[in-house]
Amino acid sequence: MDRISPSGVPSMFANEVMRKMIQPRHGEQVLIVADTESEADWVHAMASAANAYGAEPTILIMQPTFTEGEDKRLSKVALKALEAADVYIPMAATTFCTIHDPKVAELHRGKKMRMFLPGGRYCAGLRGEALKYTLEALGHDYDKVAEWGDKFCKYLEGAREIRIASKAGTDVIASIEDIKFRNLPGLARKPGDVGGLPHGEVAGGPREGTTEGVIAIDGPIAYVAEKPALSQPVLLIVKRGRIVDIKGGEEAAALKRFVEANENANNIAEFSFGTDPFLPHTGKVNITDKRILGTMHTALGRNISQIKPFGTVDSPVHADAVLLKPSCWVDGNQLLDEGVPVV
Repeated sequence: MDRISPSGVPSMFANEVMRKMIQPRHGEQVLIVADTESEADWVHAMASAANAYGAEPTILIMQPTFTEGEDKRLSKVALKALEAADVYIPMAATTFCTIHDPKVAELHRGKKMRMFLPGGRYCAGLRGEALKYTLEALGHDYDKVAEWGDKFCKYLEGAREIRIASKAGTDVIASIEDIKFRNLPGLARKPGDVGGLPHGEVAGGPREGTTEGVIAIDGPIAYVAEKPALSQPVLLIVKRGRIVDIKGGEEAAALKRFVEANENANNIAEFSFGTDPFLPHTGKVNITDKRILGTMHTALGRNISQIKPFGTVDSPVHADAVLLKPSCWVDGNQLLDEGVPVV
């Protein structure tokens, strides 16, 4: 990765992130994990901004993988560095293992560090068209995003069952007993926080093997159909937590190939709520759409980090898919009505 002096937009972004979202303290250890495909000026800008607050940043560069989840674990060196980190900023451009490695979940859930995801997902929002949405997100009211998350969490805390339905065809039920849903509004100011830009969701998932029914995906699907509108909803037929059939049009056929090509990709790993009322619908799953207030998203594949310590399913993928206007009930209490919050 070439050495580029941070300036201009990356520097502005990094300074605002540190001031508003992370607020690093003097002497804190800030670990930035990038790869050789990362945007070097953004990486160095984040390190420079952390240094300006008196924190001590370290940049660790890993090899690229080019396939989401292909390298499912961080290197031994990276794992050792994580142990010493107070603030962790994953910026690898070609892999999601920097976020979904079980060690990462262990450390932030154990409140030993806090994590911030710039660009929504492994730098994906720091380049191209998505950069516009990431920069706009700097101006969002994250206290308001946090308020929405708290409203959902009030009903999810200690709940036993979730039901989701939609006019697109969703009719699914699952156990969420003992699952800890987490309010992730974007801020990463204290140990255990997971922040990011753009951000805003209440994240959790079903107990393994309990999801039953039909999930109708009418929003974008990671790696398969990242576009504002599908030709028709993709219907996931689910029994005992596993997809047994996929129906629909061209996107359904593509998703079926994706599931068949990746071990355990037929596992229903997640049910989460978007909580940011300021984000636009763009078709970009992990930059905007899964975080829009009123949407929900599921995920296919790995759940080890998602529902720790109850997740045991490993997979080379964790693929999010968006439900645009769901209705949702938790233990009989309605949280969403066709995409409109009623909490």
